Amino acid sequence: MNTLTRLVFFSLIFTSFTLFAQFEQKLTINGSAAFVYPDLGEEYSSYGNGYGLEGGLQYNLNRKFSLYGAARFYYMFGAAQYTEAYYDNISIGGGAKLNILPNMKINPFLFGEANINFIWLEEYIYSSSSLNDEFGTSIGGLGGGGLDFILNDNFAIYIQSGMFYTYWDGRTNLYSQIGARINLIKSKTL
Repeated sequence: MNTLTRLVFFSLIFTSFTLFAQFEQKLTINGSAAFVYPDLGEEYSSYGNGYGLEGGLQYNLNRKFSLYGAARFYYMFGAAQYTEAYYDNISIGGGAKLNILPNMKINPFLFGEANINFIWLEEYIYSSSSLNDEFGTSIGGLGGGGLDFILNDNFAIYIQSGMFYTYWDGRTNLYSQIGARINLIKSKTL
């Protein structure tokens, strides 16, 4: 395949993705509440369940593929035997969302994100039977799947769940959300 043929081939593929995106909602606001189940990889944990909030913007490239940015805060309480322990995380990240059945009222999707985390914690140290305060900054990731319940062209409710990993402390939490998506701009020029 020569260079001109490759250029025409890739131009046709790119054009087909953008043609279907005309007159679609391009910008979406996402907001959700979260439930956090801690320490999936550990037998004992200083932390119990946690709760959080998240907000973000999503740019819809077409009906199947979106890019998004999100900011979130979640708090995990101390476990029953370590009530003074806590875990705060402020996370800022960006990722991609792939809609599996974008033309259906119930749309399953997959998502993945890389993020930066600012973590404050007080953790029970088993070897010394004491609490330890720490602060750390970490890269991390969140990935999983969910369902969009599309009510109309401008509004959807979603549920999603995935693994939230932070590199600094090697923690993997189950992060589940319920939220709403509001489409803002319907344009063929964005």
